[in-house]
Order: sequence, then structure tokens, then C-alpha cells
Amino acid sequence: MEGVCVFTPNNWEASGLDPTTYAAEDLKKSLEGLARHLFGAVEMRWIDAYFPFTNPSYELEIYFKEKWMEVLGCGVMEQEILKSNGRSNSVAWAFGLGLERLAMVLFDIPDIRLFWSTDERFTS
Repeated sequence: MEGVCVFTPNNWEASGLDPTTYAAEDLKKSLEGLARHLFGAVEMRWIDAYFPFTNPSYELEIYFKEKWMEVLGCGVMEQEILKSNGRSNSVAWAFGLGLERLAMVLFDIPDIRLFWSTDERFTS
């Protein structure tokens, strides 16, 4: 599951924030809402990360079964990407959430590696 949200100067100018800060704050607020909707009232934390097409970049982790589990990666899109798509005056954020992470929570799957295993106890 992926998502993108694009903002124009009209969006961030009234906030008094620079475009990157505005987009990053909106990104975190939006994805925390998504995580609460998908996973319920879980503890969450943001981890600084690196992804080649976003800066700043983050991972969102939830506390699940006594440990932290990464559920998605995200960030503010690099300006060059927006420029090459005719949106040079815009700022945007993007995210990607692996459906495996959602399935782990919904179906009580203990280890993500099981999705790629040939263990018939899991695959049948």
C-alpha cells in the first residue's frame, strides 16, 4: 500500500512553517491516524531513516507482542522528483506500508520471514 500527498504554497504559507517541515508534520499526523485505524491503540515511535527518494525519511514502528515492529517507511519527497513532474513549486510526502505487516498483526503471525518460506505449516 502506497500513498502520496502534494502541497502547494497556499497550503504551507499560512502555517508559518517552511515547506519541508509542513509536509513532515502532516505526514506524521496522517500516518499516525492510519496506524491507529489499522492497529488500534498501540504505542508508536518514529525512527529517522534513509530512503533514496525522500529527505527527511522516517520509519514508523508500533509496539507489538513485547517488541517494536516497523510497519511503514515514508518521507518528504526529493524536490528533483517534483520538478521532473512539473511540480517545482510544490512539496510532497510519500509512504509505503507492507501488507505483510498488517497480516502479522491481524493473523498473529510471529515472524515476517514465514511469508517467503516453504514451511507447509504456514503455507497450507
